[in-house]
Amino acid sequence: MSSNSHIIDAAELRRLSGLQQPAAVKRWASTQGIRVRDGAEGPWTTVEAINAALGVGSAGNDDAYRPEDLL
Repeated sequence: MSSNSHIIDAAELRRLSGLQQPAAVKRWASTQGIRVRDGAEGPWTTVEAINAALGVGSAGNDDAYRPEDLL
């Protein structure tokens, strides 16, 4: 995970998905309902976007990152 506790970086998404290729990780995230953005090292997302895909509440008490920010 990146130094910002709200960001799920490309390495963590590869670990979670079990996939290595950025396009494959993006497809996996899409099928899971997780919004992702392209980064220099591959797709990334936020804890909040994952929680939104799971239908659970926010991981934190601040509004630094919201699922809507990934639109």
